[in-house]
Amino acid sequence: MRASVTFRPLNRSDFPLLQEWLSAPHVAVWWHEPLDLASVEAKYGPRVDGAEPTHVFVIEHGGRPVGWIQWYLWLDYPEHALQLRAELGSAGIDLAIGELAMTGLGLGPVAIREFLRQIVFRDRSVSAVITDPEEGNLRSLRAFEKAGFAVTNTVQLAGENFKRRVVRMDRPCLKTYPP
Repeated sequence: MRASVTFRPLNRSDFPLLQEWLSAPHVAVWWHEPLDLASVEAKYGPRVDGAEPTHVFVIEHGGRPVGWIQWYLWLDYPEHALQLRAELGSAGIDLAIGELAMTGLGLGPVAIREFLRQIVFRDRSVSAVITDPEEGNLRSLRAFEKAGFAVTNTVQLAGENFKRRVVRMDRPCLKTYPP
């Protein structure tokens, strides 16, 4: 499956598909995003334009879009980083397989590993990747664990009424992740 997972930058022409994925029940239950197209434009437009420091990509499997993945430096989100105890030299990622038929096939861990290898760890300043799926999102937690992440702690972010599991992967040796 590795060779058939690719990533391309999110474009505005992808916004209707992103809105569809955000509205899908298996995503919406965890993502907590507004579901209308105007809200997608408001949140993701600045990211597509490079005005915000989060880099969003479409996950493609076999040449077909199946989800999205994004990464950012915790340096750009210090309040959230502090709550997770994430070092400012680390990165965060978020993703969802938006196509329900593509869930449960092992695509999540493959997409995570490949995204880190192809994109995130190409930035030599990234010392680790730390993220925080909801504690009840067992599918996401399993995907991160299968990709090589370890659970480090549990947190409840300010303003949220649920807990998150903080997962971490330190930068592997350069043999695995070339410059």
